[in-house]
Amino acid sequence: MRVVQVSAHYPPNHVSGGTLVPQRLARGLAARGHEVFVYAGHLDEHRRPLETWTEDDGSGVQVRWIVTTPWTAWADPRNSVNPPVGEDFARWLDEVKPDVVHLHSLQTLGGELVEVAQRAGAAVVVTMHDFWWTCARQFLVAPDMRPCSLVVDCGTCPCAGGHTWLERRNTVLARYLRHADVVLTPSASAGAVLEANGVDGARLRVDENGVPPEDLVGAPVPHAGDDEPHPVRLLFAGTPDPMKGIDVLLRAVDTLPSDGSWTLDVYGVPERGRHRPEVRFHPRYGRDEVAEVFATHDVLVLPSVMRESYSIVTREALGSGLAVVCTDTLGPEEVVRDGENGLVVPAGDADSLAAALRRLAESPALVRRLRGGTQAVPIRTVDEQLDHVEEVYRELVDREDPAEHPEQRTAEVDAGLRSLVNRVLVVVGIRGAALRYRGRLPAEALRMRGFTVDVRHYRDPEIAELADRADVVVLYRVPATVQVADLVDRVRARDRAVPVLFDVDDLIFDPELEGEVHGLHVLSAEEHALWWRGVARYRTTLEMCDAYVGSTEALCAHVTAVTGIPAHRFANGVGQALAQVSDEALARPRTPGPLRIGYFSGTNTHDADWAAVEPAVVRVLASHPDVELWLGGQLGTGPALEQFGDRVRRLPMLPWYELPQRLRDVDVNLAPLVLDNRFNEAKSAIKWLEAALVETPTVASPTQPFREAVEHGVTGMLATDEESWVEAITTLLDDPLARRRTGSRARRDALLRWGPHAQGERYEEILTTVWRARAADGPRAASGWEPVLDDEPLDSTEGWLDPYPGIPAGSADHLRELLLRVPGGSKVVAAGRVLRSDGPVAVVRRTAFVVRRKLVG
Repeated sequence: MRVVQVSAHYPPNHVSGGTLVPQRLARGLAARGHEVFVYAGHLDEHRRPLETWTEDDGSGVQVRWIVTTPWTAWADPRNSVNPPVGEDFARWLDEVKPDVVHLHSLQTLGGELVEVAQRAGAAVVVTMHDFWWTCARQFLVAPDMRPCSLVVDCGTCPCAGGHTWLERRNTVLARYLRHADVVLTPSASAGAVLEANGVDGARLRVDENGVPPEDLVGAPVPHAGDDEPHPVRLLFAGTPDPMKGIDVLLRAVDTLPSDGSWTLDVYGVPERGRHRPEVRFHPRYGRDEVAEVFATHDVLVLPSVMRESYSIVTREALGSGLAVVCTDTLGPEEVVRDGENGLVVPAGDADSLAAALRRLAESPALVRRLRGGTQAVPIRTVDEQLDHVEEVYRELVDREDPAEHPEQRTAEVDAGLRSLVNRVLVVVGIRGAALRYRGRLPAEALRMRGFTVDVRHYRDPEIAELADRADVVVLYRVPATVQVADLVDRVRARDRAVPVLFDVDDLIFDPELEGEVHGLHVLSAEEHALWWRGVARYRTTLEMCDAYVGSTEALCAHVTAVTGIPAHRFANGVGQALAQVSDEALARPRTPGPLRIGYFSGTNTHDADWAAVEPAVVRVLASHPDVELWLGGQLGTGPALEQFGDRVRRLPMLPWYELPQRLRDVDVNLAPLVLDNRFNEAKSAIKWLEAALVETPTVASPTQPFREAVEHGVTGMLATDEESWVEAITTLLDDPLARRRTGSRARRDALLRWGPHAQGERYEEILTTVWRARAADGPRAASGWEPVLDDEPLDSTEGWLDPYPGIPAGSADHLRELLLRVPGGSKVVAAGRVLRSDGPVAVVRRTAFVVRRKLVG
């Protein structure tokens, strides 16, 4: 095969772990008989920009150099897209005519080289050694050395040129990346982050970096001094780059006692001015010294702030019998098991790192146990990596004709189907948080995947016109009306398949469940009857539809059991607006004060849930006299709390965009639910999700959604009875490291599993499945359900939905101003629409409606 390796930097001009990989692949493939060429950026201030030349690298590989010195700054537009380089690359590929182009780091060369390679007719492979495709600074670390949001769309980091600039940059790069056939990543954890940022998971494959035999650590040397008592010997092996965490480590050890219980040897960092006598600085050691260095230490400390896509030194240390203390920066965690062969702490957190090191210094027995849990971790060789890369190349080059290749035919069918399912109308029957989670967030996620989505109230006069253009109609919590029935009939009468879906995220569509619903005791007889008529109306709308979309397994199972309608699970997830407000709250210091337990009930329907956990909370407050309890929303509590006086704080309900700051200020969040209750089993894990986004750990009841979200002891705690609630809350209150680590892991899981890109992919999958079924089987036949409908004429005022702005490149404060401003930009636009369709009287009625809502609360 004729193979091209492309790298922004290349030895000997620039040597690093990321530049050695393409060199090793190029030379290894050449040695195996392939024709190999290299296209590489060159850094040289004495040569003119874009100057090119070709030379042999000494192994028979021809290297085409191009000078890219002026564009190394992360914020430089030509660091990301560099048209002159793309033009030179295209001309050079016309001469080389490769079968495969394998692109590695592309900063200064530009992302458009991926498209250029595909246009040249080559199979295209991209290896992402870091996170440059979504983070211009490459390592998901902000300029102030704070770890950035793992999902960039959910963060507010300033990056290299501002967050809005970053989003525009990433949109452009994503278009270029679509031209890659395969995307390789050094580890599964890095791959999960890339997929959560929108990289197509179907094209992602893990390709661990290989290590040459001469660089592998030999047999472990017996550890010196192990037979005699000695201080815990800590080791740092890295560089002075702040992203490697040396400053965090030095701040952490500054808080450790001077009692002879520990020492720290720092390799590869110049000696600092004043430092602790226990800290010793050494030059960087050579490969032939690795075994001896490891043999004189007990614990490797890896305090990286940057996200590590792999980590050879972690694997070498474990294989040599050292325990490892690492940060939660992905690559190291693939082999460090907290409490078994090391400890894992949140990145950039000197206090948590100090707590972990203090535990080791105080407990030689713990150090021995962790070292006893280490074992040789397999480290891939260069030959093994070459085998895998060759296999990928052959698979792409030998691809069959699309007409004879089932997978390719499926991809083409899906692409054609996407052209038929592109415009979605979401009709909603409720406002507030429920609308955000089931209407706004799916719309946002689908738009990120290129869909056109309209979200309108069921009484909006424009819904009929929008339905005429829609490819799919989703009815979310829409009660049955004469007008809704007409709308569904109108969609059914179209000359092509347009499926209609029903979505509701509560068990409020089955009148047979009367008597099982908590919280209805606060209603009058008239309100009670009206509530259950609403249930029958929801059921009527459901029966009109082709399929159901639900937030939990229990909801989906119940719908299919009582109606036979096919159900599809779409869990409540993370939206950009809430995630970005949460990111800003996380960046602020926690409000000073005592430890706090928080429970935010929202409505007054959670009294029974609180009653189930109140005895445990009373016991915890009694045993922790400095702990406060914060109760938010409308909640009835028992007399047992009165003994704690002002340690129990009652907080009013807040707008959704202020909730993250309140969750940030509590140390333990509670999410109790009465167990063995069908309604509660159907409720989603939103309370865990919202707290996770600000790294506040949650103790929850083990309903199915919470069991799905929470890995007990890792991303939260699950409790079933009074004793387990007391134990879980106490554990988190008494152990700051466990509290901090649990919150950090919860945030990661929330972003990676339920971030907007993952949500969009899932919803697209549902739309595709439902459209196929509708096209094949026709509309669902009428059931035996007796319809319950009301007459609610379309009306611009009653059909108004408040605007849903994203977070501007600024802060949550600006979002707050947008939402509270009267009149404000988006509302003026919407009022203009009402004025045009219904005249000035409707505008006045709408204004009165808004004012009345605000007064009522």
